[in-house]
Amino acid sequence: MSDILDPEELEALMAGEDENDPSRAKYNLARQDYAIQRLIPALSLIQAQFATATRDRMREFVSTVEGVRVDKITVMKFDEMLNTLPAPCSISVVRGLPMNANILLAFESDLVFQMVDRYFGGSGSSQKGQREQLSVSEFSFMEMLSSALLSDVGSAWKSVIKTEPTIAAQVSDPRMLDSIGEADSLVATRFVVSVGEFSGGLWSIVPWSAIDAVRDSLSDPAKPATKASSADWRDRLCEGLEMAPIELVAILAQTRMSLKRVSLLKVGDVIDIPSAEDVVLMIDDTPFMHGRFGSNEDKLAVRLTGRSETNRHQH
Repeated sequence: MSDILDPEELEALMAGEDENDPSRAKYNLARQDYAIQRLIPALSLIQAQFATATRDRMREFVSTVEGVRVDKITVMKFDEMLNTLPAPCSISVVRGLPMNANILLAFESDLVFQMVDRYFGGSGSSQKGQREQLSVSEFSFMEMLSSALLSDVGSAWKSVIKTEPTIAAQVSDPRMLDSIGEADSLVATRFVVSVGEFSGGLWSIVPWSAIDAVRDSLSDPAKPATKASSADWRDRLCEGLEMAPIELVAILAQTRMSLKRVSLLKVGDVIDIPSAEDVVLMIDDTPFMHGRFGSNEDKLAVRLTGRSETNRHQH
């Protein structure tokens, strides 16, 4: 007989504990952490959807935002969050979760300075000097940006809970927060935001009590209990995949030359290339579509003329 408990046995063992027994406190903590770990796949999908929507939204303010991706999902206590997000930063308290809980949207200080500087036409200021608070313009901009992200928060969580989030408070120092119980565990997701050559952190922090209230709505891929739950998980997975970014490359022209000629190339040489009448669009080095090169509303564009032979055979 194996001495290792499977997930069902472990959960049954934890469910039998007396939560009022102080001597069992450490096991209660273990049960909570175990439950959170089981929900990580579902939470990852929600946060991946939020990352994609946030990237597009932030580009409306700063066009040089290149991407937003999930970095990690961790569990922390309130005092750990204080150390993770030193002032000055930008924290929006977002109301709209069960159990009267709030989501925290927190921008690390370096990311705040980058976004504000680029929004006002700069090249991205690091602001390395020690400061205790944000300026009025920085605070106002971050309040405006966070408000714009509210619809993306609601869309990301719509498969779990129908909500219309609102901002209850905006602070630049996490020590000013009084909306999160210090004893409650926090499920914190860090996103990496790429702005030009700079990368900074955006956090989405949710109290465990709020997640626990909707845990039955979060599908568990490790234990598809019913056909309905499996189908729901599959539908949400497909929805997440449909939002995944794909790089589409247009090959305008190609030419061939000998290695000897390549080795003799120098600045000022002219390379003859064929006319770019037929443009090949590639996805992951695979021909996808054909088109014609031109312009549309003063922007370079490609008019699609048909599918490639490879793509046609796959369909």
